[in-house]
Amino acid sequence: MSLWEGCGGTALVTAVDGRLWRLVESQEETATMSFVDTLDEQALLESLLEDSKPPSLPGSEELHYLLKTPFRYPPLRWGSRFGRPHELGIFYGGLSVTTTLAESAYYRFLFWHSMAGEPPAPRIQSEHSLFSVRYATGQGIRLQEPPCDVHRNLIAHPADYRATQVLGSTMREAGVQAFEYPSARDPKGGTCAGLFTPQALASRKPANLEPWWCELSTGEVLFKTRERKPIHRFHLDDFLYRGKLPLPAN
Repeated sequence: MSLWEGCGGTALVTAVDGRLWRLVESQEETATMSFVDTLDEQALLESLLEDSKPPSLPGSEELHYLLKTPFRYPPLRWGSRFGRPHELGIFYGGLSVTTTLAESAYYRFLFWHSMAGEPPAPRIQSEHSLFSVRYATGQGIRLQEPPCDVHRNLIAHPADYRATQVLGSTMREAGVQAFEYPSARDPKGGTCAGLFTPQALASRKPANLEPWWCELSTGEVLFKTRERKPIHRFHLDDFLYRGKLPLPAN
């Protein structure tokens, strides 16, 4: 029996709405300014780069770039938890800041431990942007609730995405626009959300946009804001599966 059948299929589709948080690396205009001398030259470079990107999905043309970008690109070569490599991208986020940072910490560790050679420094610092956006649709699914919650071991498996990728394809085919699911990385058991389509977004611009800093080392990831509020700290041991850091969809 597939996850879709085990969860009740189309009977599970319902209205969902909420606010998700997303953490992204700060690049965009700051990055391109390092290649040019004037703002006019930067505008031209940004235009050329925009023309080289995949086309935006219909309905996303008026969205802020932070909201349209996740839909624009396909997943990495291994796909994503609910997306296969050949499918359109999914807008993922956590339903709390803590869950979002936990998911991001896993990928920071993956970056560190996937380096071909020695890391360039004992600690790597990076700048990120945290933002939120509301979503709302009548075509949604809550995979963290009954009857799907009994399948949490498959939905939130730390390494095996086969069942959830099949579920993701089936949800797309059924017209599902947004779904919520248990986080596989948050030690506190938080919830994430995924949007298949820009139509599930309830606004065109991100809210609560704020710079964050990350410090990465072999066994620890730290996140903090500019105001130096309490530091969010994640340890490598929190993400190990059978004694190793799992690769996505391995």
